[in-house]
Amino acid sequence: MGVDMVEFLKDKDILVVGGTGFLGKVFIEKILRVQGDVGHIFTLVRAIDLQSAQAKLEKEVFCSDLFESLRERYRDGYSRFMEQKVIPVVGDVISDDLGMQEKTREELSKRVDIIVNTAATTSFYERYDVALNVNTMGAANVVRFGKSCPKLQILCHVSTAYVNVGRSGIIREEALTSAEAPSKTGGTMPSPWDVECERELIRKTLEEIRTLNSTQDKIEKRQMKELAEQRAREFGWPNAYVFTKAMAEVMVDHLRGDIPVVIVRPSIIESTLSEPFPGWIEGQRMVDPLFIAYGKGQLSRFPAAPNLIVDMIPVDMVANGMISCLRRHASNPGLYIYHLTTSVQNPLLYFTGIKAAYEYFKLNPCKDKKGQKIINIKKAKALHNMEIFRRYMTLHYKIPLQILHVVDLLLCGFKRKQYNRLLRTYNFVMKLAQLYEPFIFFEGRFDNANTRRLWEELSKEDAEKFKFDVKCIEWTDYLYHVHIPGLMKHVSS
Repeated sequence: MGVDMVEFLKDKDILVVGGTGFLGKVFIEKILRVQGDVGHIFTLVRAIDLQSAQAKLEKEVFCSDLFESLRERYRDGYSRFMEQKVIPVVGDVISDDLGMQEKTREELSKRVDIIVNTAATTSFYERYDVALNVNTMGAANVVRFGKSCPKLQILCHVSTAYVNVGRSGIIREEALTSAEAPSKTGGTMPSPWDVECERELIRKTLEEIRTLNSTQDKIEKRQMKELAEQRAREFGWPNAYVFTKAMAEVMVDHLRGDIPVVIVRPSIIESTLSEPFPGWIEGQRMVDPLFIAYGKGQLSRFPAAPNLIVDMIPVDMVANGMISCLRRHASNPGLYIYHLTTSVQNPLLYFTGIKAAYEYFKLNPCKDKKGQKIINIKKAKALHNMEIFRRYMTLHYKIPLQILHVVDLLLCGFKRKQYNRLLRTYNFVMKLAQLYEPFIFFEGRFDNANTRRLWEELSKEDAEKFKFDVKCIEWTDYLYHVHIPGLMKHVSS
């Protein structure tokens, strides 16, 4: 594979779109830690001017505890080092030319060797216009800019393995095509890959909403979220996030021309396994609300297929895999797809996760709002289908809520706090169940043959510095000693 990865990164000018996000920060930190002689890492920042962009970068990136090892290395020179290496670029991924001023765009296009796009809105309940603009059109804008860069060696687009959530069996590292779209419409609707059709639908829908409700922002927000869910489900995806990410992949492939493009598809990205230290995480990822709700005693029953596999991967392994892909395919035109996943090589069973959570919270109980330890954590039990789960929720929550509501009325509001607390718990658990249902009963497993070959090709030195061999993850140890403690430290309030 030629030069080693550290040497490959030397003097490279890299544009990171999404550099203030969870994965973007880990990617930037790793490069700076292993190759201080990288050229520059240009980071697209949505801000009104350069001063505001610099302030945002310092607050959200430079001051993050993720960069603690670099602070220790450079000490008083840390700020100067970061300012010299990580350069903010005022722009917006949803805009033509990435929202950059013409002079900035022209200068940057002449310098960039590598582009990495980690930008995304990951909410499952996002407005359709926002999700399509950021996830789909944003990816298209990044590729268009990349094609204007004469020095560009490689472009990496971060997708998600769950663009394949409508499929079953072993899912290969292959490009999405219209023939593979999990459409349930029988060909009676436009193709889900017809992005312009979706944009026109959004435009007309917004026009109608604003004509009828000119001052009702909440109505517009709700209806755009409903449209997102409607369109995703009509085409066979469970939510707007995976639907718009699937459309993004097709756009990237359609627009890429002759530039080298890598699409990496991580599964559920979770806290760091070891780099720069174990357990760092920012924000709740997909499975984290389950752990937190369980630790707080809000959840002891949940629908789960008997042999459910949770496909998750530590974020530092994702960053290492991305860097390896960049070096492997630099200056080799084509489209290359990698699953950064665990379900084939090292599957994590749902019950393994729940057992680790039980053991952790039994010895490290959460505290309620009054500071009292929650010590009545029960062993979680899986209800094997949604019908059983709904019956359980009706018996243990819905009927007691109805009874409590009547009692509250008879007692003139005396039971109102108790009723509201139980109602919040009921609504929260039902929302989680609805959110996770397509993934809980997902019957696919993500083959990572390309990723395995990439790992096997690494030199011993590269393999030691850029670890992404998922076979080395010991799930019980990771969850008990690393992930859940990190989650409670960095995320849970």
